[in-house]
Amino acid sequence: MAVVGAGWIGLETASAARAAGVEVTVLEMAELPLLRVLGREVAQVFADLHRDHGVDLRLGVQVAELTGSAGTVDGVRLSDGTRIDADAVIVGVGIRPNTGLAQAAGLQVDNGILTDERLGTSTPGVYAAGDVANAFHPLLDRRIRVEHWANALHQPQTAARAMLGREAAYDRVPYFFSDQYDLGMEYAGYAEPGGYDQVVFRGDVGAREFVAFWLARGRVLAGMNVNIWDVTEPIQALVRSGQQVDISKLADPQVPIESVLHNAE
Repeated sequence: MAVVGAGWIGLETASAARAAGVEVTVLEMAELPLLRVLGREVAQVFADLHRDHGVDLRLGVQVAELTGSAGTVDGVRLSDGTRIDADAVIVGVGIRPNTGLAQAAGLQVDNGILTDERLGTSTPGVYAAGDVANAFHPLLDRRIRVEHWANALHQPQTAARAMLGREAAYDRVPYFFSDQYDLGMEYAGYAEPGGYDQVVFRGDVGAREFVAFWLARGRVLAGMNVNIWDVTEPIQALVRSGQQVDISKLADPQVPIESVLHNAE
């Protein structure tokens, strides 16, 4: 199998295929998988993970065409002429929110349907939730569109309260998770490319048992726990606090995450 795109969908598909004994080649334009989402330091962990499990991971390549005949694919040809044989090709190269109906109805659209913190759109009485909603997040002080089912699960409750005229604001810390081979991870917060100045690790990165924190000006923007559990709530509390942390404590697995703030006892 050939997988085009080393994002979450591509890597989770590759993991499932390898678990079933399928030979897998992953093709990615960037230098590392998940580079845009996780940054170089953490993205390398996933590159090593898949290579350790026998994936032929080809980075910095471009797909020119899928090959085959009579409606059946038989491979992929790269821009440099290289051909990869494949019985199946999975394309996971990102999503585009389906905003055609909203735009035709006159709603404001920009990378999704624009909403306020109550999930109300530019048209009174019309609300949007889930992957399609580019919603103002009061904690982050910006609009954000999260491509994960957690938003589709929780946002409708806020929209319903707003529809009923009740106090409502969707301010949950963004969250998603992924399971690949023997690696399980949870990510809480939001650290956009170029929006952080430091990544701090606690734990054993080589053994893939660690927590990574993305910081800006000494404040935790996001945290990802890998094969370490029951720490999502304290990570979210750090993100929500917006306070500066003690970096040495943050990197020390012996110090509870709850105690890394400068003013924590």
